[in-house]
Amino acid sequence: MYSGYKDLIHVRFGLGCLVLAVLPAPGQVESVAVYTGFQKQPPQTVLESMQEEVAAIMAPGGLRLNWRSLDRIRGEVFSELAVARFKGNCAASGLMPASVESGALAWSHVSDGVVLPFADVDCDRIQVFLQHQMQGLEVSRRERIFGRAMGRVLAHELYHIFARAQGHGSRDVDKPAFTAAELVADDFGFDDAKYHILQLARQPAPAAKDKAPRRKTQPGLAAYVKSGCGTCHGSRGQGSRHGPSLRPLGEWLDSVILAAKLERGGPKMCKRARNLKVPAPVLAEEDIREIVRFLNSAAE
Repeated sequence: MYSGYKDLIHVRFGLGCLVLAVLPAPGQVESVAVYTGFQKQPPQTVLESMQEEVAAIMAPGGLRLNWRSLDRIRGEVFSELAVARFKGNCAASGLMPASVESGALAWSHVSDGVVLPFADVDCDRIQVFLQHQMQGLEVSRRERIFGRAMGRVLAHELYHIFARAQGHGSRDVDKPAFTAAELVADDFGFDDAKYHILQLARQPAPAAKDKAPRRKTQPGLAAYVKSGCGTCHGSRGQGSRHGPSLRPLGEWLDSVILAAKLERGGPKMCKRARNLKVPAPVLAEEDIREIVRFLNSAAE
């Protein structure tokens, strides 16, 4: 089991005078940043392979990441961010560390029951864990496989962070434990595609050209009803015997959190819909921000 929790690690960094808002494209989930810091900078092949794997896992759920380095902080504002620190040697050199204590490959942080936006990844432990899978590989192949495994480990923690969830799910990336073979397999997560609840926008939705005056309706209500989420989560997302509240009392929801929750909960929601003999919920990405506004206002 590689996912664990520790007390808060304080990460402080100064922003420059110029602050820029990094905006998502029209119809997309809000902007997300992952700030990375390495005890020992990995080769470019490892870094690119890790980032590509995280994107392949998270982008289908609407979470498109902006990668930033803790060593080069710029004045930018994101809707959500996570800070990932990588310990040990992330070079995939093939040389085993002299001594590595057994334990989690990575962990996120919780304080007073709240998941914090901090994760640690132990590259030395990953290298020891994968040593049999990487034996005899030429350097570039070994670096790509190692980076891919790092990406899967990191993506697991990022879903804890962005979904504000301590528990685990049934998707490949959400399982509480991985085998070494799963971390290097070519088909990781392929079966998860059929459980995507969020339907990604292929292009910005065209502006409506209604000549008749619009009726004043609560923002997001029509989209929420159309999504089918109300069947299990209640008419205002308050929860029912078939599904939990979409916005727990006192918590503020944004589209990143909702997208992460939908992606993690996809298999469970699809199974529940089959049991109830109703269509599986479907949410258009261009509607997610209006639905979030509706759910936030409904919970006040």
